[in-house]
Amino acid sequence: MVVKRQCSFCAREIEPGTGMMFVKRDGTVYHFCTSSCRKQQLHLHRVGHRFKWTRAHELKRAADRSTAAQKTQAPAAAAPAATKAAPRPRGARRPEPKDTAPTPPAVEPAPAAKSEPPSEAPPPSAPAAPAAAGEKKPRRPRKKTESPASA
Repeated sequence: MVVKRQCSFCAREIEPGTGMMFVKRDGTVYHFCTSSCRKQQLHLHRVGHRFKWTRAHELKRAADRSTAAQKTQAPAAAAPAATKAAPRPRGARRPEPKDTAPTPPAVEPAPAAKSEPPSEAPPPSAPAAPAAAGEKKPRRPRKKTESPASA
């Protein structure tokens, strides 16, 4: 029985007795009509439906047109325009679903009682308190050294 195959790159029909078959190590079988299609897919790693000269491009465009036509006809008849929500402004938060019950706030456990009385002075190993954001450290004055030329 004679089987007509389709090119893996351009989707053109391959006549029996012509073309090339390429089998990868993982068992994937590719059929190519010409060496041009083989080189485009295997060596240059291109995708056939992205090139206008291939039949695969024509088939993909036809499929895209038919799905776009179905999408424009079906939603208009199925959902009335009044049920559509107004678009949100950028950066606005999504509204919370109304059917869910509000969650109670988390209760923090009480701190454990310490056996030591609190001391007012920080321990000697504690680092000094950080300076406020607007304050700067005072500069240390430089030591004046006499240069040998001036002496």
